[in-house]
Formats: sequence, structure tokens, C-alpha cells
Amino acid sequence: MAAAVVGLWGVTTPSFWRDESVSALAASMPFGDLWRLLDHIDRVHALYYLILRPFAAVSTGELALRLPSVLATVAAAYGIVVLGRRLVSPRAGLLAGLVFVALPMVSRYAQEARSYAIVTAVAVLSTWLLVEAVRREHRGWYAGYAASLILLGWFHVYALLLVFAHAITVAYWRRGVGRFGESLALAGVGILPLAFLAVSQRDAQLGWLKPPTFAAVPTLGDEIAGNAWVALPLLVLVICGAVRDRRLAVVAVPWALLPVLSMAISQLYPVYSPRYLLFAVPAMALLAGAGLDALRPRALTWLGLALVVALTVPAHLRIREPDSRPDDLRGMALALQARGRPGDAVLYVNEFGRLFAGVYDAAYRDLRDLTYPPDRDTPRTAPELTAALAGVDRIWVVTGGRKHQNSAFAEDDERYLALMADPDFTLESTEDFGYSWFGLYVRDLRKS
Repeated sequence: MAAAVVGLWGVTTPSFWRDESVSALAASMPFGDLWRLLDHIDRVHALYYLILRPFAAVSTGELALRLPSVLATVAAAYGIVVLGRRLVSPRAGLLAGLVFVALPMVSRYAQEARSYAIVTAVAVLSTWLLVEAVRREHRGWYAGYAASLILLGWFHVYALLLVFAHAITVAYWRRGVGRFGESLALAGVGILPLAFLAVSQRDAQLGWLKPPTFAAVPTLGDEIAGNAWVALPLLVLVICGAVRDRRLAVVAVPWALLPVLSMAISQLYPVYSPRYLLFAVPAMALLAGAGLDALRPRALTWLGLALVVALTVPAHLRIREPDSRPDDLRGMALALQARGRPGDAVLYVNEFGRLFAGVYDAAYRDLRDLTYPPDRDTPRTAPELTAALAGVDRIWVVTGGRKHQNSAFAEDDERYLALMADPDFTLESTEDFGYSWFGLYVRDLRKS
């Protein structure tokens, strides 16, 4: 119940951002267009887009498209309670679930139309299935575990780092090692098609990532907990929980340390991003719940939980502001609608710019799209754009995922370069909306 309340609290207030815009458009476009899109980008998210389609059929608004993430967060919280009860005690499980729900990072991705909350729920399910499989020593449980790993990989292949944590757990227990290996082999067969399909898109999916520095550690703490005032007490509780119960520690500590593994791998092969590691947060919540349960007198347990919740309130309020996401696409669309005129055109910078900005499509519906020629799914070349400018007096350049007023900003889109080089057009104004922005180019009639 607490997870549902927190997940739905203000869920429609923040604007969609560029990644959510891609989700919305991919989930609502015809299947033929979706398959063509997946030929270019996001094969690793194909299953998520299919899951999202029934919700998009109802609405492409914030509530409908973010609802699967809210439901997944509820499922993850329930699974954490069950795991805590199995490994420690019913009270420790309840406390762990409440800590999980209280963390701002959990709340943030419960309200995002991307797969991270679903991945987290499946990671909790996989861990529970492994614990039950080793405890019961029955092949059926191992088969279920293998199936959960296949599901985990198809939702987000990065989350398969969880297997390293599970391997440490099984090795420590020295039970079910052979059947665990069989489960991994079976899961590998199920994930192999995804690996084959996705390998060619590695640069498109992860090319923007850089090796993390030491500064990434406190940044991750702030992302998870909201601020250092929560992160430090949370770390103390995690350590207390690990020390208190060995059975829990064997399961949760390797899982909770996966961010360290990710940062280490990323020094050679960058794959680290804080949001990719949401699936490790349940382990931290389990340990913190056990740490809270160990406090004496008992009143300190509930006082500690209340303090954690109170200290996270500013972060919860901040992530529910309308422009709290990396892009304020709703604000950009409203501004464009207010300033647009009949006959205006639009140029989306980069081949997939329409996907990055177009979730609020009312602002773009009446604009003449110069990016693609009619009846062709490849963008115009620079000469084709120059020819298409005839008869156009005002052009809105729209782009998502680029910081405009930044010394590192550099443009490489050939259509935009052609527009900038056209002596008949002058940049009249620009406006930033987080990492997305638009600029208005106007024909200088004195030169025509």
C-alpha cells in the first residue's frame, strides 16, 4: 500500500523527458514502424515497449504510461518484505520494504515510463526464487529461477550483473551449485537471441557513457537517498544489518555491492549509470531493514525509520516538480504552441529527434516537418533540405538530449548545419528546457 501511495503521489506532475518520449511513441506506433525503429535503436528495450502497448492504447499521458513502473515498484516492495521475512524476520522484512519505498531513487523511477522499476521487481523475484531453490533443492524452483533470469535480461541486459552476486551466494552456501550452473546455461540459451540482436547497437545504447571517477560514489549515494543526511545513516544501517545476520548478508551484500563491480568494469568498458543500478537498491533496503530491526530499545527502530522518511521529504518534493526531469518536454511544447504561427516548419536535429521530443505532439502536429521527405523513412540530405526551404519563412529547430548553452556543444547534424549556413535565415531566438531546446530561424526578407 505504501509503495502504491508514494508511486502515485504526483505521478502526472513532472514532464516526460526524452527517454520517456521514445517509450511513448514506440509503444503507440504501428507494429511495422516499431520494427523499423528497432532496426536502428533500442532492441534491448523491445520487450518493454511491447508490455507498454496496452497502456499506450488507453492513453499516452503520464499516468497511463508510468503506471507499469508504479505497479512494478509495488511488486518489488512486496518481494523485499517476503525476502526479509524469509531471511531474517517478519518485522525486518516490513522495515526493509518501508525503507525501500522511502528512498527517493525508488520513487523517481516508479514515476518513469522506462523499464528500470520492472527490472528491479524481476531482480527481487530472481533472488527470491534462488533462495527458495537452494532451500528446497527442487528442479522446478531452479527452472523458475532460469526463467526469471531470461526475463531480467530481456528487460535490461545490464541487470544480468545480478548473476555475479548470486554466484557468490551459492558458492558460500555450497549447495545446489550444479543445478545453479544448469540454470545459468538454460538462461544463457534464452538470452542469446537478444545478445545477437543488440550487439550491433552497442554504440547507440552505451556510447554516451564515460568511465566513472571517484566522484561517482557520493553522487550515487545522493541519487539513492536524496542527500548525504540520509545516505550516511543509511550506510550505517546497511553495515549493521550485514553484521547482524549472516544468512541475510550472504544474499544481500554481494547484491548491494554490484555498483562497485559496475564502476570497476566501466574503467575498461563503460557501462555505469546510476539508473541502471536501481535493481541493486533492494539489497540495500534489506540490509537497512535488518539494521533497524536490531536497534534497542524497540522505540529506536521506529524513530530511526521516521527520521529516514523525514529527511527524504525534500528530495521527494524536488523530484515531483514539473521540470524535475532532464528535459521539460511539456514546457517546451507549450512554449512552442504559444509562439507558433500558421505556415511554420520544424526541423528535428538528429535522425531520431522527433522521438526525443514528440510525446506532446499537439505542439508539432501543424508544423511542416522538414526532417523527412514525404513517403520516405530516411532523413533529407543537406542539399534536399536546402531545396525544401523554398517557401518557408520560419523554422523551429527542435532537439532533445543536447545541452545548448554549453562550451562542449557541437553540432554534427548535416541538415542543421545546412540551415545555419543558409544566408537567407537568421537565428532569432533560442530557449532551453533542460537538455532539450528549440531555436527559431527566420527568413530575412531583405535578402530575398
